[in-house]
Amino acid sequence: MADRSRRVPENPREQPLMTRAQIAQAAGVKEQAVSNWAHRHPDFPKPIQGDQQMAFPAVDVAVWLDSRKVQKGDLWADEAPGVTYGHRFRGAAGLHIAVLRAEPAVRTPVAGLKAGLWKLLESGYNQSEDPGMYQELVMSLVCVQAVTPEGWARIATAPAQRISEDFRHVWYAQPFAHIMRTDMMKKITEDGWRQNRLSAIVNALRRHVLPGLDPQPLEKAGRMTAPDTFDFLLDRFAQARHRSTDEYLTPAEVARLMARLADPEPVDRVYNPCCGSGEILTAVLAHQRRSGLGLMSPGWVSGRALAARTWRLAVMNAAVHGAPIDLGDQPPDHPTVIDMGVGSYDVIVTNPPFKMDDWQPSAGFPAAAWSYGEPPRHNANFAWLQLAVTALAPAGRAVVVMPNTAASSRNPKDKQIRATMVARGAVHCVIELPGRLFRETASPITLWILGRPEERPHHEVLLIDGKAATEPDGATHRVLTDLGSDTIVDLYQEWLEGGGDLLQRVNNVTATAVALDRLEPTGYDLRAAAYLRPAVPDTAQEPRATTVVDLRANLRTLDIAAAAADRALDHHLDRLHPWNH
Repeated sequence: MADRSRRVPENPREQPLMTRAQIAQAAGVKEQAVSNWAHRHPDFPKPIQGDQQMAFPAVDVAVWLDSRKVQKGDLWADEAPGVTYGHRFRGAAGLHIAVLRAEPAVRTPVAGLKAGLWKLLESGYNQSEDPGMYQELVMSLVCVQAVTPEGWARIATAPAQRISEDFRHVWYAQPFAHIMRTDMMKKITEDGWRQNRLSAIVNALRRHVLPGLDPQPLEKAGRMTAPDTFDFLLDRFAQARHRSTDEYLTPAEVARLMARLADPEPVDRVYNPCCGSGEILTAVLAHQRRSGLGLMSPGWVSGRALAARTWRLAVMNAAVHGAPIDLGDQPPDHPTVIDMGVGSYDVIVTNPPFKMDDWQPSAGFPAAAWSYGEPPRHNANFAWLQLAVTALAPAGRAVVVMPNTAASSRNPKDKQIRATMVARGAVHCVIELPGRLFRETASPITLWILGRPEERPHHEVLLIDGKAATEPDGATHRVLTDLGSDTIVDLYQEWLEGGGDLLQRVNNVTATAVALDRLEPTGYDLRAAAYLRPAVPDTAQEPRATTVVDLRANLRTLDIAAAAADRALDHHLDRLHPWNH
């Protein structure tokens, strides 16, 4: 009985046409194999006259290949037994992935797909004399996969010697083509080493990535989606880079937490004054889609990257995720200028560079306009914080990433600005997170939730110790867990809804609402540990045996002592080196 789940062939002349060489490239076989199929199998699709030579209707070829399994010895490293040549061919040609009832779908764990893809790309990055250009080349190809599957099929099926020319043709047909580095296209079309690398990148992406924007379950696609691949590679390249001289990549889990804390409405104007590679703004739009409240209007979400490198990545990121984000038509002229745009935003979400020591305000900004105090010239932390408050609309809110030192810095100007912002009600909440969450810095961070003082709902500040909301991610990094993120959001929402005294510990995340009169004696120290006396029991934990309780009590005592020692050490270091912050 015929399998009715197979795709019905279209009229051959209404299908894209592919030569033998292109079919071989897409199916991962030699051209002679295609000739053998055509000569030995009467049901192989018949060629028709193309523009310059005989070619085959691509959809008919895909349907025919769906019934031909790849032999065990010919499987690629990331392919499971049972995969067909049709599966390979459709992915490379940008065609619908057939799922046959008679054959179980190929299931490849996403971790294995990611590891396999990075293994194929890592050597090119490490060997490149310009690693930044190598990353942008890879990301631009993923961008093509996402926004133009037809264009990708042309690149993926081209002979090796023509890939660079076809890539040029496809790229310059895109509305964002102007963002490419002026020297990159020239080098990949004229430099033999880069041409070989381009071919290797195309082959790696062809095997691991599903073209198009529409997300498909991994068990159906057998490959990662292009948007997921873009996000994964942003993270992997940041990890390989170790350090950045401009903007740090915000981890995806932290970006999602920021979006949930800001919780924008569809009518809100959202701005990121240093948007990096666009990861926070795309997280905001993803949160909006998940909320079911409707999509934001084009132009209501905007951002400004501080560097040409990150601006190019942000434009591609927005395109890959189908996100209507206004990022401007060109990179910034002065990456050290702090500019909050036209102001009156409902939501500001941002991760500014830590301790920017050569910053300057935008042109025409008067020093007298610093309403909370003029920031020190060696450090822009409190310039970013108070300008974010100034740029908010009434009832607006900002979520800003800061190094943890901003919460307790003893630098006289930092301390004075922090005290004034807190006393006037501009600081709503500060969330502590541990170090090594970021790929490009080991510094612990804090998330500051800010608002306009006249819209202040409480006369206290919520301090959340979220360091335990994470888990190890490999040998050197940590990652924010889903449970940890949920706990932080729940504690913050509970405080917003109820206010009043709050002191609780849930899933090892501690929250305490501190009245302003308790903050002043500590120098407006905004670390939760400064106000936790005694330690708070975890309401999410069930009572255990007496011996376990005793052990926990001892552990809490040690935690308190360690926190006190940390504060004392910080105090002495600040006195010795007052300009380190």
